[in-house]
Amino acid sequence: METHPHPSNPSIDLPAQAYRHLIHTLLALLPPPLTDTPEALLARNHAAIARIAALAPVNANEVELAAQCIAARAQAEDVMRLIRLHADDIQLVIKLNAQYATMVRTSLAAHGHLLREQQQRRKREATQSAADTDEWTRHIAANTMLHALPTEPESQPAPEANTESHVMENETPMRRRTTQVIDLRPTPPQTPNQPWPDVNSPLPDLRQVAH
Repeated sequence: METHPHPSNPSIDLPAQAYRHLIHTLLALLPPPLTDTPEALLARNHAAIARIAALAPVNANEVELAAQCIAARAQAEDVMRLIRLHADDIQLVIKLNAQYATMVRTSLAAHGHLLREQQQRRKREATQSAADTDEWTRHIAANTMLHALPTEPESQPAPEANTESHVMENETPMRRRTTQVIDLRPTPPQTPNQPWPDVNSPLPDLRQVAH
């Protein structure tokens, strides 16, 4: 029987990514612990994970069904706590009882769906060829979805700043030349372009100058 070599697995570990995302979603759906402490929150999270593991899911679909079952069960338990806390309020107890019944039905429905999925999987796993086909189908689906993801957009160059757009309409050309440096230092007195008189030359007659 000729066998075709399968390509390498995708570089991204999809089951691990799916489980990590599912756990974060589950923790957001769980009711808060009775005491607001890190220890109580950690104990709640560990208990939920242990309950999911007890349902023996082996793939992402089964883990999701198990998480739905455990989340609905935890919410039903929290509603029951509220019923006992507000036992004197009849109207509130009636509403809480309806919510409790809804959460219980949701948990049982998810559990039943999980059991049917596991039963179908075990039937297919009884035949080695069917199990290999399922694994190969999951591999192809994972690769196809990974390649369908949009790539990161290329970085666009920053547009050049248009200095003309920042000039006000009533701005004069002299005002726009902000780079021109004005020298505010005092100007030294200018020397007339006349030669100094010779010391041996006769002095001018002031009477003739006056006339």
